[in-house]
Amino acid sequence: MLPAVMIQPYQPGRMASTVRLARPPSITAAAILLGLAGLTGCGEAQPASRPNVILITLDTVRADFLSCYGSTNGATPAVDQLAAAGTLFEDAASSSGLTPASHATILTGKFQYNHGLRVLAAGSGYKLDPDNETLTTAFKAAGYRTAAIHSAFPVSAFFGFDEGFDTFESFDATLKKKKNDTKVGWDVRSYQRRSDETTRMAKQWLAAAADSDQPFFLWLHYWDPHDPVKLPDTEDFERLRYDPGTGELQDQQTVEYAVEVRYQDENLKALLDAIDEAGLADETLVALTADHGQGLADGMRKHRWGMHRMLYREQTHVPLIVRGPGVPAGARVRDQVRTADLAPTLLDYAGLGGFTEPVDGVSLRPWIDGGGRGDLTAYGEQINGYDHNAGMRKFRPDAAFLYMVSDGEWKLIYKPHMPSESELFHVGIDPLEERNVIASNPEVVKDLLSDLAERNPWVTAPFPVTGAGDSGAGADALSSLGYSAADVEGSGDWWWTCPEHTGVRAERRGRCEVDGCERIMISMGRWSE
Repeated sequence: MLPAVMIQPYQPGRMASTVRLARPPSITAAAILLGLAGLTGCGEAQPASRPNVILITLDTVRADFLSCYGSTNGATPAVDQLAAAGTLFEDAASSSGLTPASHATILTGKFQYNHGLRVLAAGSGYKLDPDNETLTTAFKAAGYRTAAIHSAFPVSAFFGFDEGFDTFESFDATLKKKKNDTKVGWDVRSYQRRSDETTRMAKQWLAAAADSDQPFFLWLHYWDPHDPVKLPDTEDFERLRYDPGTGELQDQQTVEYAVEVRYQDENLKALLDAIDEAGLADETLVALTADHGQGLADGMRKHRWGMHRMLYREQTHVPLIVRGPGVPAGARVRDQVRTADLAPTLLDYAGLGGFTEPVDGVSLRPWIDGGGRGDLTAYGEQINGYDHNAGMRKFRPDAAFLYMVSDGEWKLIYKPHMPSESELFHVGIDPLEERNVIASNPEVVKDLLSDLAERNPWVTAPFPVTGAGDSGAGADALSSLGYSAADVEGSGDWWWTCPEHTGVRAERRGRCEVDGCERIMISMGRWSE
């Protein structure tokens, strides 16, 4: 087995570069390993015919800022190159506008109500439980070498993302509170790195991995467009700022965002070149997606919000591209899919079949092979009301609790604490979600609410404080900042009602009994800071 490579951190600030042993595999995983040992000889690495897998997650990148998705804000030739050599999904939906929650869905194939990571800061609910099977633990159990190289704190071990990695190059930070502020956050300036440094570290790791017959799983996370804290150097910024496309932009936020997307793309080009130069391209699956998008100026115009933590198209429409052995080149899939489908897809193409337990996502191989299975129903949520990091709810109290479901033709954003502010978009004819048509489509609303009711995703109380033994120490960190639940959480008065007979008010979730309705009840209530 190739020895682990220790990567020297470049970014100033306290870092976590670790080489760790995975937790003991489950009985199922152990059986897989024993079976493989019987095929290859006890203790030997997996055959080289099993593909390597590289997962690239771009933080805060909207699909429509990539030229292969029709961007008019400057070219992104590296992502275009990846798409031309693989299959691009035109309508991929994220499950959250929050980095940790969305990444947990990408890695597990589960939606938040099943994997349990739903907020960034609270007494609990911010950390991925190690009992969740992930891409990493599945590949580790199958004999893969596993590594991660990250660009910011929100995908660190604090949130439980280190499980199963041999090498985990990430950031070790703590929560803090700004003076005279109620929002819990982290030092964004110190605990992020630019894409050029992430790529440099990835190239170093790949050069070493190329000398081994053991297949690997590598997760790379890029951060640049999330914020303007670490912009490209002045020369690069000006060069990218005035290239065709970006020169037409006016507002500073969108200019900086577009430039960082394009700068990141240049570093992705260096990464793809390194994969080719190492002779890994023909035996490596590469998947690229994003955790969520960003509102920007057009989001402010359409939906009164220019950032993330919402569930409009600006936040949920993300890129999804897969390239590698068995994946047709230059193909495009129009049907709606979900980022939850990526993990099952990669396990399928790697020859592992899938997870050992049921998940929400499905393998997209039938869509890639041209079978045309149709739209998949997308789910999303924002539990901003019980998230200590969600200071935005002061400006958008209607966004304290958001539950989204979309069948590809219609998209509902249900706000149980302000049901009259809920929104329905006919995305089949209004893909930019500019017209709320909830009042004129009551039957569609009932059906989509029934879908949510079946899922039972509701959060109707603050996340309980976990014990001091929690390795994430989130509760302890909040306590050390002088917080109590009453300081940062609003009060909610919740009950249950029927999607069709909203006058019903029950204390427990069950089925409606009005006129033999039998619909499962949904959450409704009042909430205030």
